[in-house]
Amino acid sequence: MRVLYCSQDYCPHDHRFLKALAETDYEIYWLRLEDRQRALEVRDLPEKIQVVSWRKKNTPVHWWQYPDLRKRFQTTIRTLHPDLVHAGPIQPVSILPAMMDYHPLVSMSWGFDMLQDADRNALWRQATRHVLEKTDWLFCDCQTVKEKAIRSGFQAEKVIVFPWGVDLELFKPEGETRDLHHGLTFLSTRSWEPRYGIDIVLKGFAAALQKRKDLKLIMLSSGSQAEWVRAFIRDHQLEQNIELRGQINNDELISIYHQADVYLSASHVDGSSVALMEALASGTPALVSDIPSNLEWVQDGEQGWTFQDNNADDLTCKVLEIGDHQSDLVRMSYNARKTAEEKADWNKNKAIMLSAYQMILEG
Repeated sequence: MRVLYCSQDYCPHDHRFLKALAETDYEIYWLRLEDRQRALEVRDLPEKIQVVSWRKKNTPVHWWQYPDLRKRFQTTIRTLHPDLVHAGPIQPVSILPAMMDYHPLVSMSWGFDMLQDADRNALWRQATRHVLEKTDWLFCDCQTVKEKAIRSGFQAEKVIVFPWGVDLELFKPEGETRDLHHGLTFLSTRSWEPRYGIDIVLKGFAAALQKRKDLKLIMLSSGSQAEWVRAFIRDHQLEQNIELRGQINNDELISIYHQADVYLSASHVDGSSVALMEALASGTPALVSDIPSNLEWVQDGEQGWTFQDNNADDLTCKVLEIGDHQSDLVRMSYNARKTAEEKADWNKNKAIMLSAYQMILEG
């Protein structure tokens, strides 16, 4: 059986899926839509994965190029004769097999494609609708995306939900009782992009610092808002309380979750965030925006806290509340790990995906 896995770029999520597929008896081919030179994933492709050479350059693509891309994709299909195409995100990638009416097509939502991009404008709405009409099965990582797909007219029985999960042997509690007397350290791992509410994180944190001086924020990654982020930190004289560590590799990431007391995300749109699952698995309670997908993982006062989406003042209040009730961190750390064990085990969740593959390939 031949499987053609199509993705937009190469990131840790792609590595996760390709590694799982490489463990099967299928012939796995990988088609990469573009290369944005962002080095999101430094690990090599898993062995056995065969790279499809279909474009002269994997540079960023634009909508006006899709008629030509369709022809090139059609040539690839005729050459490989895959038994199944697995493609995502929805609009930039799944649209290619949908344009040539290829079946069986498994479209995989990456969260933001259905929850945000599907409503971006008329063109994106049309592309989303066309892909869903041509999709045989939809893979997604949370109920929020499933419900959006159903509202868009997709058949509920053709949706397979499984969180992308984490390796619970790598991401696990450190085993030592947290020091509740050194102040509070928060951790933000999200890219510095508008959809992740980095401005809310910084504004809420800065306001909390006015009342508590023992707060610290570790920020990873970078993004299109990098200039604004650095200017905000400089203008508010937050250099002593905010540490910028940039892009790091996965090995470093494991230990960083143990350096924080609370994981912080102000995301406005998300599926089941892998970073959130990593934090919970590490026993790090979370403070997250109250968007539906986050509420599938964090209940206020259980695995952590929630605050009103896009509300920096509410975030400030929650930060101060955590500081006043640090003894709750021990209980929440236990609850966080328990939730991860129940719902975020990638070894269990990938079995759902592979079982679905088998069902689809067997007709």
